[in-house]
Amino acid sequence: MNPRKIRDIVILSVGMALACAGVSSAQSARTARLMREKLMHSQRILAALVTSDYGLLQRETQALTAITRSSEWSELMTADLRPYTSTFTRALADLSAASDRRDYDSAGASYGALTAACIECHKHVMKSRVAGSRTGP
Repeated sequence: MNPRKIRDIVILSVGMALACAGVSSAQSARTARLMREKLMHSQRILAALVTSDYGLLQRETQALTAITRSSEWSELMTADLRPYTSTFTRALADLSAASDRRDYDSAGASYGALTAACIECHKHVMKSRVAGSRTGP
């Protein structure tokens, strides 16, 4: 993978880390734990990508997929979050397939899509919280 793609992946990862790092008072401890776990696996996926460790890439992708199938995850899914989850799980499936093929470029692109899905969802939640905290004129 060329240095520019690696830089882009790192920038997306840092953005995702920043989006997930803080625990909002509006976020339950359970949700915060789940998001930290999701972040941890995402960071390990990045480590696997930049070291071409396809075994680790597959394990961490499977661990992240398992989170999306958990009851805790299902409890978080409201109708307005489903499109973000669909994009996220599609990117996970693409990442897993790229790992199976040992397709470094596709894996990098899929990781970028995965990270972008996280950021878009977190932006949506953040905007919803801001809009919900506003009082009338």
